[in-house]
Amino acid sequence: MTVERDPRGLLPLSGSNPIGPAITAALTYEKPAARPQVRGATLASEDANRGLQAKASCGTRVWQRTVVVYILDRAMLPAASASQRVYFVGRFKNGYRVWQVVH
Repeated sequence: MTVERDPRGLLPLSGSNPIGPAITAALTYEKPAARPQVRGATLASEDANRGLQAKASCGTRVWQRTVVVYILDRAMLPAASASQRVYFVGRFKNGYRVWQVVH
């Protein structure tokens, strides 16, 4: 796991759909040549797979302010592990940004 930004600076998620800007932020980490495909995105507080990881690592406040984004790098297929990306994204003063590369 690579921490990209200190999540203590996370602001509450805003708007009626924080998932859209979170996906956009995660896609900025992907190279177009990897042919990224978003496989899913959800609030960490509702994500049974990786959401609890954010809570255990950084506490309840960060967990409530995080979106988990799953991306498949199709160019890396059929290598299952190498083709999967998971990002923790949150809202900072300068917009939605990846704060941790989980996988």
